[in-house]
Amino acid sequence: MKAMNRDADHVNFKLLEAAIRFNARILGLTAGTLAAAVIYIATQASIVKWGGDSGGYLELLAIFFPGYSVSSTGAWVGAFWAFIYCGTGSWLSYRVYGKVLGARISGLLLSPGSTMNPVLKPSTLRLHGVSLGIAIGAIAGLGLFASTAWLVIRGTAGESVHAALFSNYIPGYSVSIFGGLWGAIELFGLVFLSCLLLATVYNRLVEMRHKTP
Repeated sequence: MKAMNRDADHVNFKLLEAAIRFNARILGLTAGTLAAAVIYIATQASIVKWGGDSGGYLELLAIFFPGYSVSSTGAWVGAFWAFIYCGTGSWLSYRVYGKVLGARISGLLLSPGSTMNPVLKPSTLRLHGVSLGIAIGAIAGLGLFASTAWLVIRGTAGESVHAALFSNYIPGYSVSIFGGLWGAIELFGLVFLSCLLLATVYNRLVEMRHKTP
């Protein structure tokens, strides 16, 4: 009997891992496609409205999107990089979240006991703040560090006045390798705490709703 239970747990865990991989891919494709569409449409709309003077703030995207410009060709380049960045970030966030959460997912389901049939029994997914914070915080921190390192490698760190504005929100940040690393650590901490707060409030509301007759 114990062997059968172990086999069932193993199968369930493999199904869980497969579901996490599938959901991560779907999330990455969806987020990447949406971001690409936003950048492409915004670029084209800027061209239509302002013509030759359509640069404006959108030109700043060239800092993070190599080859981007406010032009018909640049719109495709920006869409490509937006898809890569947002798609990869969303995929990785879900993978990290699912990896850290792991087998706890089944234990984080709130299910009222009014229904005997487990298939028909309604359930509400609760958030695990630590797992969510590690996943999103790691992606945010790595994103900031990678962007800063790219500016340093390109040799445009001294000209990146807009990137330097992050220091107003992240004390100690600067457009340098050390500054990017310090900023990434701080950003991770801020996002981690924010996720803990979000999960706490969300789970409390779920519990309150669950207790409501």
